[in-house]
Amino acid sequence: MGLLHDEVTFLNFDQAYIPQKKLLHIPHHWIDLDDIKHTNYYCEETACTKIKERLNENPHRGITFIGSGNYHYVTYLLLSEIKEPFTLILFDHHTDAMIDSSAVSNLISCGSWVARAISRLPFLQKVLIIGVRKDLFPLIHPSLRSKVSILPENDLQLSPNFVLHWLQKEITTDTVYISIDKDVLDIDYVKTNWDQGNMSLPELLIVLKEIIRQKEVYGVDICGEYPTDPFSAFQPNSLETIRKNEETNQKILETILTPSSP
Repeated sequence: MGLLHDEVTFLNFDQAYIPQKKLLHIPHHWIDLDDIKHTNYYCEETACTKIKERLNENPHRGITFIGSGNYHYVTYLLLSEIKEPFTLILFDHHTDAMIDSSAVSNLISCGSWVARAISRLPFLQKVLIIGVRKDLFPLIHPSLRSKVSILPENDLQLSPNFVLHWLQKEITTDTVYISIDKDVLDIDYVKTNWDQGNMSLPELLIVLKEIIRQKEVYGVDICGEYPTDPFSAFQPNSLETIRKNEETNQKILETILTPSSP
């Protein structure tokens, strides 16, 4: 068991990784997407097609850094490549499982991609969401709930062993895909542009390491960068945010790439 592919890819939607010089020292693929219009929060079908085309130029990725959580819908495109039964393990403070109204059904968003994955991806068996706000689960459409299980943020005050035990009971497939929105973490570890949970980074790393040890991990993606621009990037507050987020990214990546002890 373990990570099937260990190549690292950075998606450049929002320039978020350019200031993270230490993180970029690791060998990686870089895909520019910042020239594609209508991708922030919501993504039109034509824009999705363009994103997919560029992703297909790098077919052997294993770990994908997406950028801001505004682009988390890219996970749907990555999941669509899996052709065997799998479980999605999602670390997120939000469900991302809202069903868009019919007026905008041609759009996919950072808040609806899980719902689309459940509805359209036949190999996706179940979605397990860790760290979600409790008040969001009732908002998931009843037609989707049979394929969604959540471990809400309050329960994360229990030990990582509890989280792992819950995962063992819920996962029914050999293959899993892991998606991490860093807004699941406490503000001591990262700063995002969404409301954040209370999971600690050490807890996340323990759980990640054990999942990779026990399961066949098709891929991992990470998002939750704090948007910056050239005018604010060198302000003291922005520099501290970049440093904190980069350090967390490095620790997550190191955990994913370092073989677990048996």
